[in-house]
Amino acid sequence: MAGLVKHYQNTMKGIPQLTNNWGAMINLLDAVLVNGFNHVTILGLTKTNTTSITATINLGSDHGFIDRQVVRIAGSTNGWDGDYKVLSADTSSITIECTSEHPSVISGTATCFTAPTDFEIVYQTPTGSNEPKRAYRSTDPESLGLILLVHDFCVSGAAASGAKFAKVGLVESMTDIDTIVGNQMPFDPSNPNANWGWDGTNHGWAKWYYANPAYSQSYSTVNDAQSPNGGNRGFNIVGDASSIVLNIAENMCSALFGFLEFFDPSFQGKNACLLANGINTTPIPQSQTGYGGCRQGYGQTLNGLTYFSDSSFNQRGQLWFDTQGLYNPTTLGRFYFPAFQGNSSWGEFAGAVSSNQYIFLQEFIVDNLNNFRGVLPFLRKTTKKGNEVVVSEEGKTIARYYNDRGAYWFGLCLEAR
Repeated sequence: MAGLVKHYQNTMKGIPQLTNNWGAMINLLDAVLVNGFNHVTILGLTKTNTTSITATINLGSDHGFIDRQVVRIAGSTNGWDGDYKVLSADTSSITIECTSEHPSVISGTATCFTAPTDFEIVYQTPTGSNEPKRAYRSTDPESLGLILLVHDFCVSGAAASGAKFAKVGLVESMTDIDTIVGNQMPFDPSNPNANWGWDGTNHGWAKWYYANPAYSQSYSTVNDAQSPNGGNRGFNIVGDASSIVLNIAENMCSALFGFLEFFDPSFQGKNACLLANGINTTPIPQSQTGYGGCRQGYGQTLNGLTYFSDSSFNQRGQLWFDTQGLYNPTTLGRFYFPAFQGNSSWGEFAGAVSSNQYIFLQEFIVDNLNNFRGVLPFLRKTTKKGNEVVVSEEGKTIARYYNDRGAYWFGLCLEAR
């Protein structure tokens, strides 16, 4: 069914994990954006009656699909191919939302799998490359057509055993995986390779961290050359045909990264925003130490070099267009928050003291000149601090709050833009 918001989590069957190995982010993005995962043969499909708007799919035991996710059917010969929201799941079957026009049975040799968001890989390095790169682009004909370029390897000379991250940027066009044509973001004309290379001090610029250096205490400070802990990282991802947001639960922080398209009222058109660590500053030195909050992405109360932000811009993101609708990368400004309680409950609305009093507000985006630039999809402002999953009127929402050594606080709606 068209227009479905899709979400993913690290506990889903068959989903690639964010390990302590270079290349893990690209493996995950390939599955979520392009290929899907967990392909299961459909054993049968039934509807209660011909006009029913739900159907039950028999998949056998251990299919691994979960409530509220989006699955894709492929290989049918009677009109069932497409994406569907899972209304419920048990050990051997799932019930999906469909239309009254769908047949009462399914024909053909059909499979069911976790649906990707439907980006394409425009260019890539060969399979098995020691320097994996991807150029992803939305296949939505109404998208801006910008390329999300991802490098997920350690450039020779940098700390290969240290923090793991994907170097990311938006580019206008490419002729191959190594040749950018036209505009890109972020970009320094005096150092064109600043976002992708290693200059002996800085390893890239805009980054999606997925394996932070190990912290022994919340008050410890570490740098990117220090090794992470072993094991996989927890994550939640939400996206649609033109946007994606990643929430990574890492050591001493809960980072938020993304590439999003949204309506910008300043020029009455579509704009693009890249949320990444370091993007609102110059490249961060590999030797720079900081608290856990220093490797977060989109941040809201982070100031000072130790947190890798500054006193002017504390949302880590850049906009592709300026207020005239022209290419002119513009950093985000301070977060907008209309009211909160006193110091003892900083960041909470008065009265929001229990989980049933959560309210999820739209996340306003303001640039560094204090211009209102729109509302980013999927992001929400919570009226209550906490770390939990809430089922609201908009569906499933993840609330995140991290206070030690740098407050970080947001809601992420997994079922609505």
